[in-house]
Amino acid sequence: MAKAKPTLSTGGYSTWGIRRTLQEALNVARYSPWTAIKWMEEAKDFIDIHSPFYEQYDDTARKINALWKSYEKYYWYDAQDFWKKGTVKHQAQTIKLFSEEYDDYEPFDSRSFWKI
Repeated sequence: MAKAKPTLSTGGYSTWGIRRTLQEALNVARYSPWTAIKWMEEAKDFIDIHSPFYEQYDDTARKINALWKSYEKYYWYDAQDFWKKGTVKHQAQTIKLFSEEYDDYEPFDSRSFWKI
């Protein structure tokens, strides 16, 4: 009897989930800040009511910001070189926390809507 071909694909493209994207952003933040910022923005775009990873996002953002701040004490750290994008030098960045971004949000008050 012939063996059946495996149905599991070992190659191809697949997208990461939010948790994996956050983990990889934390990993890549050590040497590629712009990639970390891009991946954190991607993770933030996919966070919604059905996949509430708000706290994990904030924890990862705090860890990345602390990592980048800790680099300032090392003699080998050159901020201009670390934050260079191509040939353009940029100021040091921080990742804004999810909770900070929506601090000014006020829930809708239906009582004021129905006032005449």
